[in-house]
Amino acid sequence: MSYAGRKARRRHLDIWPGYVDALSTMLMMVALVLVLMMAAQFALSNALNTRETQMSELALRLQKLNDALNLEKSTSESLKGEKAQLEARVKQVHDEATQMRNRLSESEGKLSGLVGERDFAKREMERAAQESTQIKVQLADMVRQIEELNKKLTLLTADLASAQSSISEKEITIKDLDAKLKRKMLEKVEELTAYRSEFFGRLKQALGNRPDIKVVGDRFVFQSEVFFQTASADVQESGKEQLAKLADTLKELAKTIPKDINWILNVVGHTDKRPINMAQFRSNWELSSARAISVVKFLVEQGIPPERLSATGYGEYQPLDNGSTEEAFSRNRRIELKFNQR
Repeated sequence: MSYAGRKARRRHLDIWPGYVDALSTMLMMVALVLVLMMAAQFALSNALNTRETQMSELALRLQKLNDALNLEKSTSESLKGEKAQLEARVKQVHDEATQMRNRLSESEGKLSGLVGERDFAKREMERAAQESTQIKVQLADMVRQIEELNKKLTLLTADLASAQSSISEKEITIKDLDAKLKRKMLEKVEELTAYRSEFFGRLKQALGNRPDIKVVGDRFVFQSEVFFQTASADVQESGKEQLAKLADTLKELAKTIPKDINWILNVVGHTDKRPINMAQFRSNWELSSARAISVVKFLVEQGIPPERLSATGYGEYQPLDNGSTEEAFSRNRRIELKFNQR
């Protein structure tokens, strides 16, 4: 642990003895106040007793004056004045005594409050001492845990450095493998392209030079009329003959394709944009999908493995011609074959 950390910990631990000293000082001051209050109470009690004695003496004197008043009528006027003065003095003494009693009651209340504060301060000091002990134990545990964490951190840092080195090596290996994979995939694509060209060439030779069968880029395109009647997904007899030739050509080519080339023949159905709503087909999408599936089923019956075939229907959403003429509609109604790699 660093010097700054040890210094901060000692400063954190030293605060508790200071806190206890402060509470002790406060308790001594409370005790001093209590002593002063008790002394004041004693002085007030003595003063009250003195006042009461004076009251008693004044009352006795008043009684004597009253007796003298009965005996000495000639001096009644002067005695009346003295009596009034004495009564005023008695009232004053009585008021002073009342005030002193009130002050004594207030002092007793304050004394009781100070006693309560003293007891509370004592309890707080005891609780603070207990908390100080607990915190010292917790700090010791924290120091031990920090030391253990530092050891683990050292081990993890070493493991991280080793892992980073291993990751760097693996990244280099992955880059090499990725480059090799890309080259291999490119070779397979080129090889598959060669087989696709051969397949299309053989298929065109087998089917003959027909205007309704064309090669467009990487697709072999049949007009729908070759296989199907209007609004039908059932392959007609003339279409079956063409599909049989296609299946024979594909089976011959498949014998020459290496096993590591995972090829697949996609059969894609398309329609024109004129809407259809029949009990069997609610949309052009359903019609195009059904036609593609019919072609796939026939090829399977001819011996093409089903795992080498797929059927997709696009309806009218991928037209070759956006026009609205019969010629445009005829071009868009088609079955496409795409020789791909999975």
